[in-house]
Order: sequence, then C-alpha cells, then structure tokens
Amino acid sequence: MRKLPILKSLHLFEAVSEFPSFSRAAERLNMTSGAVSYQMRLLEDWFGRRLFVRHSAGVRLTSDGEQLKSSCASAFTMLEKGCYELRRSDAGRSVVVGCSTTFLSHGLLPRLGAFRQRYQDIDFVFETEADLDALAVGALDVLFVSGLLKRPLPVREVHVANEMIGPVCAPATLKAIKSPQDILSIPLLHEANGLDAWSEWASAAAICLQGPRRVVFDTFTLAVEAAKSGLGAAISSQILVQSNLEKGELVAPFGFVPVNRSIYMFVNGHRRNIAAVSEFERWVLSEVLGRSHQPSPVPGRNSQDQADRSIEASSWPILSSTR
Repeated sequence: MRKLPILKSLHLFEAVSEFPSFSRAAERLNMTSGAVSYQMRLLEDWFGRRLFVRHSAGVRLTSDGEQLKSSCASAFTMLEKGCYELRRSDAGRSVVVGCSTTFLSHGLLPRLGAFRQRYQDIDFVFETEADLDALAVGALDVLFVSGLLKRPLPVREVHVANEMIGPVCAPATLKAIKSPQDILSIPLLHEANGLDAWSEWASAAAICLQGPRRVVFDTFTLAVEAAKSGLGAAISSQILVQSNLEKGELVAPFGFVPVNRSIYMFVNGHRRNIAAVSEFERWVLSEVLGRSHQPSPVPGRNSQDQADRSIEASSWPILSSTR
C-alpha cells in the first residue's frame, strides 16, 4: 500500500497555495479559516517541515511548499487526464464543447439544428464554465474563447478569426438612422460586461458618442432582445447576430468593422482525429467562423481590407495543462 498523505489534504493544499492567506482561501472554498489552518498543519506534521511561512499579512509558500505545489500540479493533471481518458474511452460519436453562455446561445445554437440534420448520430455536451486547462486534461474536445490571448498560445490546434462589431437594430428603427451620426438620436443599448464596445465602434466610425441616451442590460441577450423590440441600437459581434440578420429580425445599417480581438477555436490534439470531433470542427470553420465575416466599410471612413483568417498553428507547443 502506498504511504502518502491523505489525497484530500494534498488537493486542498494545491487550492490553498493559490491564496495569500488562509482566510481568503477558506472564504473561496466555503470552509472556516480554522479548518483550513488545521488541515495545513496536519500536512506539515506529516512531512515534518513547514510548507507555509505565516506572517501578519497572511501566508506564503516556503521552498518546500513550492516543490510540493509543483508535484501536486503534475500529479493531479496526470490523474485528471487518466480519468477523462477512461471516461471518454467509449464516447464514440459525441463532442464536448466549452464556450461562454453568450457564444452558445447566439453563436452556436441558432445554427446547430442544421448540423444535427446532417449528423443525427452525434451527441453534444456543452460546458459554459470551461477553460484551457479543461481542454488540456481531456475534459473538452473543443473550446471557444473570445478576446486577447498571450502568444505563443499554450495549445497546438487552434483556429482564429477576427472579431467584427457593429450596431444592430430592428428594421423599423432604420427610419431614424441614415448615417453613423444619427445613432445619437436613439438610445444606445449596452451589455454590462461590454460597456466599451460602443466606444470601439465609434472610434472606427470617427464619431463622438458624448451625450446619447444609454440603457444598460445585465446580459447580451437582453440587449439584443431590446434592439429587436425597437428600443434602440445594440452593439454586437457579427458572429452573435448572424442568425438574427438572416431572419430579418435585426439589421446592421453600417456593417461591421474589425476590432483588436479574436475568436479562437481550440481543438484537443488527442481527440481531433475522432470522426465526430473532426466533422464538428469542419462545420464550425465553414458555417460559423467562416460565414460573412469580411470587414464592412463604415460611411465616412476608408474600408479596411482585413479579412477573417483561420490558421492552424502547428509550430506552437504541444497541448499541456498550465496548472
């Protein structure tokens, strides 16, 4: 029998080591500070050496603590990979997709019906709180991320498309909008987590948005629904409203312009050769990331010839967990 500390204590240690104090760790882990301190003391007693330096502002890892943290990260990552490989060994025609709720609701689900008609035997599992670590250990087959990521990217298989944004509104609202400056005459609808999006677009359109009426919603979905109802104009990524534009529920009076963000589709290198995953990957590149994403000219400005791109960066490092 292996002579190791209690696995739960090591798992707790790895979590606690990320925080500057036991009290902060306890709050995040839904434990009492005393319980965290007691468990860490038991672990130190087992090793016969200090893992933390206690000081007035909190705690920090000793050199021994840093060594144990590295060992735990490697061991738990290997264990996770093994568990997910076993769990997925008979997954067959299924794809596990990680993405935000917004991207799932507006970017994938409106188009997924067409994919399911072609591939009725493929099942899906969607995870809306997943990250690159989950992809690395095999918990995901495909992961979508929007934003700015540091280079080099920590995975090998990745496709990238420029993000395009622009104002969208109900067709009836077009009567009040003849030029970008006319946007100032109607309420601007904002998503709480994207308050800078209108400023990004205004910079591309060379107009000043000082003084317009502003309505803020908790979610992107509510902002889009308000735009569809004729309550104003929302700012949106093209990929999120493409289905609304195709149905005529929304119009984009000035098209879409590229911003300094990208939409990334990461594919788990160990799963991408499985038929279901490769079929979904090809479909996304053709029908989601690759559809109607050329930059649109904004009246009064030179059009930009920056087309979407989809690249596979095979020279980047092999897929690995960063934990």
